[in-house]
This record gives sequence, C-alpha cells and structure tokens, in this order.
Amino acid sequence: MTEVEAKRITTLLVAAYPAWKPSEATMQLYERVLRPLSAALAEQAVLEIIRSAREFAPPVGVICERAARCALGRSGENTLGAEEAWAEISAAIRSRGWYRAPEFHNPALARTVAAMGWGEICTNPNVEATRAHFFRLFAAFEEHRVGRRIEELSGGNQCAQLAEHWTTALPAITRGARGASLNPQQEKSNGRRHFRAMADSCGGGDGAGRSRKS
Repeated sequence: MTEVEAKRITTLLVAAYPAWKPSEATMQLYERVLRPLSAALAEQAVLEIIRSAREFAPPVGVICERAARCALGRSGENTLGAEEAWAEISAAIRSRGWYRAPEFHNPALARTVAAMGWGEICTNPNVEATRAHFFRLFAAFEEHRVGRRIEELSGGNQCAQLAEHWTTALPAITRGARGASLNPQQEKSNGRRHFRAMADSCGGGDGAGRSRKS
C-alpha cells in the first residue's frame, strides 16, 4: 500500500479506539509494518478487529495476523480454531470409521492427522489425552501456516526486525548521546532520525519513515 493508504489505516484505528493515544513514533511504526500489505487486505483485517469485542487497540502484529487469515480465506484456505478442527475429526470418525482415513482441506488439520495417525486418533481409549495432544499439534501447525502467510504478504520485508530494533532504540531516542535530557522537540527529531535509519535498513529508503503530517 502507499504511504497515504497506510496513514488512512492507522487513522481508522485511532478513530475506532478513542482512548488510544499513540505517539508519533508508534504511528510511524504501525504504518511502516503495514506498508507491505495490500490496502484492501489491511483494511479488511482492521475492520474485522474493530467489529469484534476487542476493547483496546490491537498491536500491529495482531493486524498482520488477521490480514494473513483474511488472505488465506480469500484463497479458499480458511483457518480453523482447534475446536472446529476437532469437530471435523469427530464428524469424520462417525461417518467413515477408523479404516478409511479421510482427506482434510485444511493443511494444518491434514498435517496433524498425519502426525498422530488416523487409526490412533480413532481407537485410542484415552479420548481426553488424544484430544489434548491433537489441540497442541494443530495449534502449532496452524500458527506456522499463518506465520508463513504473513511472511509471504510482507514480500520479504524485515518488519519484525524493524520492530525489534525500534524497541531497542527507544532509550537512545529519549535521551541525548551523553545521557542528557532532551526537550520534546529534540525527542521528536531524534525519534524521526532513528526511525528513518532503521526503516531504510529493513525495507529500503522509500520514505515510509517520514513523520506524520500535523
């Protein structure tokens, strides 16, 4: 998305969560991390979060995760919760039995069944232990699948590295080179400089690190 579109997404968040008072640095970071996504996908993800019962503004990683799930849904690879996946297993057991292993469309579900063994799932007398083991495996496989999709959507952009470096740099941003206190205008200028440098190292100097217009 463009810089203008990224600003529109963050403005939408601020409007939806009026108690959230993000700093300029926070807004810049959100915009930078969201830039690799398509504007339509990011907006869909943000609107779904806004329509949910979530009380507080989401971390930018939550938006990326929701965008990845939206993208998977658009491609016909809907994500599932562990309870939904187990419900599919239970239905398949009732309809097919243990001797005819079904095919599952959800890749994480298929991997979980392959890892545990269809016969083991169907015949293990300790249903609660089987269910708990299934939940752990499925959650790990589904999380990995969503994570891979986030990487694909970012186009190889080092957004996670940017966020990590930004957090590390915050102490340097709010103090002088020799530990001297900075006034607000100096802090803002120092923050912009640090952000631009790290944005360039993580995604190229495309101007995404420029400060928001007042």
